[in-house]
Amino acid sequence: MKERLLTAAVGIPLALAIVIASAWFPWVMYTVLLLLCMIGIYEVLKTVGADRNKILYPPCFLYGIIVMLSPLLDCWGWDLEAVILPASLVFLFVMFAILLRKHQTLRIETLCTVMILTMFVSFPFMVMELIYMTFSDLVPPVSDDGARYFCGVAMVSYCLIVSWVADGGAYFVGRALGKHKMAPVLSPKKTVEGAVGGFVISLILSLGTAYVYADVLHCLPWRVNFLYLAIISAICILMSMFGDISFSAVKRQYGIKDFGNLMPGHGGVLDRFDSVLFVCPTFYLLQFILPILIITQP
Repeated sequence: MKERLLTAAVGIPLALAIVIASAWFPWVMYTVLLLLCMIGIYEVLKTVGADRNKILYPPCFLYGIIVMLSPLLDCWGWDLEAVILPASLVFLFVMFAILLRKHQTLRIETLCTVMILTMFVSFPFMVMELIYMTFSDLVPPVSDDGARYFCGVAMVSYCLIVSWVADGGAYFVGRALGKHKMAPVLSPKKTVEGAVGGFVISLILSLGTAYVYADVLHCLPWRVNFLYLAIISAICILMSMFGDISFSAVKRQYGIKDFGNLMPGHGGVLDRFDSVLFVCPTFYLLQFILPILIITQP
């Protein structure tokens, strides 16, 4: 507990600094997301034992970089699918070429796991970039000299808050009231009471924060459709729990407690962002179906 609190004491101000800087300087957001993606891919490779076949490292890192750069290339006239589809096909071909070269020491299940998890880590972090860019372009700055990327930062922060508050709420409610194990084999500490508590706390906080910013402080140039926001928030919270338990299954398969030790008490990047990787694509898809922002000024 002490390590978790100390890490949070350092991590929360750092995260706030990144969020604030990203409201004015998009390169901060892009750089941080690229770095997190590369660390996540590294943790995947370490977990599955790719150290015995280090030839897997370069194509995985290169693929992750291309995927993360693809939204920026799209802004410069390259279609997103024209970058990602060829890159994905080449990545698969290269990985199977490595299998042919290393078939005596490289198992097909290891190769497939590396490919799936590398792609799964890369795409959600790329979707975070899309969320940032899409909502930044949707509305004008808050004022003439305001933060150009305020809306994009707000939506990325929403995805993080939904995920982390649900996880934190489930942790503390579970410690206080938890009696019924939710997944005793995959994650023995998770309880039904904790999951319900995390769901309620995250839903209230996400809706409450939007209400304060939009209807109390009136600092946003749009109105919020709270019905759609409630539906999206509820689905995203459930997906965050699904992501958390899914990555717990991966860890149990490989007999590890954490993917890394970058953040003492919290583990590695994937331990902190496992639920976020499920929430961001869910939110990005749903916001096209249930638009949560009602533009009130040009």
